[in-house]
Amino acid sequence: MHGDDVASAGVTVSVDIISKANEILLELIKINIDKERDKAQAKAMKGKKLKLSGGEVSFKRLKEGGEIGMLPSFDKADFKELVKRAKSLDIPLAGVQEKDKDNTLSVFFNKKDKAALDSIVRDIVQQKLNQPAQAEKMITIEKTQVEGFQMYCSDHDIPVSFMETQEDVKCIFNAAYEQQIGRAMENYRRMQSELSKISVEVVKEKDKPKIIVTDMNDGKKITMNFCTKARLERMLGERMGFEPFKAAEVANILADRLTDEQKQFYYSGSRTVEQLEYFAKDIRLDDDNILTENYSFAKMKFRNEETPKLTITDKDGNFVVLSGANIRREDVERDIVNYLKVSDTETIAAIMSKAEKLGFAEKAVTLNFKEYAIERESQNSFTVTGGSTVLRLDLSDKDSAIKQMTDTFGMSKNKAERIIGKASKQSVSMNTLQRVKAKLPKPGNTLDHKTRDRGSRK
Repeated sequence: MHGDDVASAGVTVSVDIISKANEILLELIKINIDKERDKAQAKAMKGKKLKLSGGEVSFKRLKEGGEIGMLPSFDKADFKELVKRAKSLDIPLAGVQEKDKDNTLSVFFNKKDKAALDSIVRDIVQQKLNQPAQAEKMITIEKTQVEGFQMYCSDHDIPVSFMETQEDVKCIFNAAYEQQIGRAMENYRRMQSELSKISVEVVKEKDKPKIIVTDMNDGKKITMNFCTKARLERMLGERMGFEPFKAAEVANILADRLTDEQKQFYYSGSRTVEQLEYFAKDIRLDDDNILTENYSFAKMKFRNEETPKLTITDKDGNFVVLSGANIRREDVERDIVNYLKVSDTETIAAIMSKAEKLGFAEKAVTLNFKEYAIERESQNSFTVTGGSTVLRLDLSDKDSAIKQMTDTFGMSKNKAERIIGKASKQSVSMNTLQRVKAKLPKPGNTLDHKTRDRGSRK
């Protein structure tokens, strides 16, 4: 069967529709797009230009468009064409390349654009099918197998497309992946055999529904409170050792046995939510600076990562993602300035201060100069404290800084210039070294506190 036989067929897209967890997913998209932006910038510096997503513009459009859908395991080589065609129809997209995956992307789109996106994907697939013989290959799978098989391909970085006919579904892939697809089908058939020996059901215990899964292949059993499909899949992986695509198949079997009311709750979760260990949105502190009111701070930690992340977003959709793994003040300030597009030194200092209190920026070190305390807060700002008076000054405008210090403290111009010089010499690396030294125990002197035995004086 070749392309002409399925020219009018629809495209089956395994979609993870987000409802209640929409805001969390958007934060995750921000993080991944931010990573992509960094990768693209690094490659551009080497003379290689690569843009895998619509960037900030696409994200803003996605955020405004309502519910989000996801197309996994999309061929990275086809993404440029997908964006081009989507742009001609005014359809915003965001492509996210996951860690350790070189061939595939997860494509995010607005749910309302699904039909149009299906049409674009169908045309791209049809074009590939019309290429010289053997360039693209096709296998037939059952409709009920699409989600699990697509998840397997996504996990193993195999780009695939699916086209549905009246009887079955065609899986289309490049000939270069024929051996990988063959192994995928072998594993999938083995898994289907194992599924015949797995029992999954919903029972009532003390008027509360419970999910019971029994694996007669190895005698394992799990009983848990009724939950979302996403949580069931995660628990099957953690407690039963199921691979993701196998857990999805078991969860689909249970779905066919649920009432309409149960299904509504069952499908309300998102796999993305299950990846989070915790998520704190719109963090407010008692001593928040008024200059941070227009910025939303959200803290989160993924289950498979050791360090938390902090996203800072403004009302225009600009955002920055900070990692607990890198709290160097220079790096944090650079990212805040570049991604949040902030130039006002007062605002930068306020954002840096809050990031510091949340554990995502090093604490600035204060340098004392005679009766004045000098503190380098950021690349372009520092404070001078004399008594109860605090001046926040701009290093990039030395004339203004000198005038403010001479007017406020009555100091000489020469002393003001010396203070600016000391502030300029303060650096994050130096401050970090000072802090490390301060925490190190003082070297012990083996002669201290030792009683000298002078012998007898008879």
